[in-house]
Amino acid sequence: MAKKKKTATKSAAENKRFQPHFRKAYNGKFTGHPQYVYDEQGREYKVLGITSSPKTNGVLNVRLEHNPEPNNPKTAYVRPKPDSENKGAFGDRLKGWKFSESDKKKVRTIIDTHNKKK
Repeated sequence: MAKKKKTATKSAAENKRFQPHFRKAYNGKFTGHPQYVYDEQGREYKVLGITSSPKTNGVLNVRLEHNPEPNNPKTAYVRPKPDSENKGAFGDRLKGWKFSESDKKKVRTIIDTHNKKK
């Protein structure tokens, strides 16, 4: 008699490690702005907004050294406070978008500072 093989207890989706990436959000709050998705919790993404404006709703944004959008020379800013939004509000991943090394440090500081407050 043949023995039954043990099956993995975790599904492929649970086994995958989350990788931060960029997406555009389409809802009343973000209106098609690109977002840096840095974490997921259940059905929501934790995001940082990317914008070309130095101020958003009266709050100063953090200036980036290089625009994360490929071939875009305009100055880009990142929102100083992380947000969370339902996964259904987001489009496909944005290909080729990335932070420069100096900008990665700024973004990491924003994320870490916000996580410590909770």
